[in-house]
Parts: sequence; structure tokens; C-alpha cells
Amino acid sequence: MNRRLFVFLGSAALLSGCKEPQSEGANQFVRAGDSVVIKSVRVYNTGQNSVQGDLVYVVNLTYTNSLGLELTPRINHFILEDEQKVRHAALEGGSYLLAGITNDLSTMKRGESRDFTVGFNVYQNTTGTLFYDPT
Repeated sequence: MNRRLFVFLGSAALLSGCKEPQSEGANQFVRAGDSVVIKSVRVYNTGQNSVQGDLVYVVNLTYTNSLGLELTPRINHFILEDEQKVRHAALEGGSYLLAGITNDLSTMKRGESRDFTVGFNVYQNTTGTLFYDPT
């Protein structure tokens, strides 16, 4: 009986350290740019004050290659441009919040659509437009 209680309390302690997403109304922070459809936005507090921000927006989106040529997508070419025209490139790692996310980075034909999950390190209440910059 004591072992069950110990396992239960240990599990509860581990779970209490997990950060829950603040998702209510999160789509208001990220608008879709050309060739992008926003499916969902989850907002996580990182608990760290960094130069880039204290939140991570994890965005599920569909991107359609409308460039007129084949494209090999790169995660850091997804850009969130905020109201002050500051460009935030999508994170390619560096956050536990992005662990386990995999995206298909194979070549996309012209007109092909594909789902991606990307993260942006931003400050609280950052709003902006998400688009793909091939340059």
C-alpha cells in the first residue's frame, strides 16, 4: 500500500511541473499571410526571460507552395512579423516545447500543400502575420 501511495505522489509531483498551454483566444495573436492557413496556436510560458521573449507560440499550419517552382522547405524560413515589423524566425530547436515535433521537409512541388508545426519565441501579447520567406 505504501508503494502505491509513493508512486502516486511521485507522479503527481512530476506532472505538476508541466506547463499547460494557454490556448483560449490564442489564434488572435497570429494571422495567416500568403499561402498559409493557421489551424491552431498554442501559447506556452517558458518561465525564462530571454532576449527573444518569454513565450513560445506553437503554430499548426498548412502551407501551399505558390512560388511557381519546387521548394525544399526550411523551418527557419517561416516568419512571424509583428506589428513593429520585427521578424521572428521559427525555431529549429532549443526548446523542450518543440521536442517530438517532426515536419516533412522533402521537396514540395508547385501548388502542393503540407501541414507544419512551428514555434516562435516572442514576448507576451505579440501579434503578427505568419508567412514563408524563401530567401
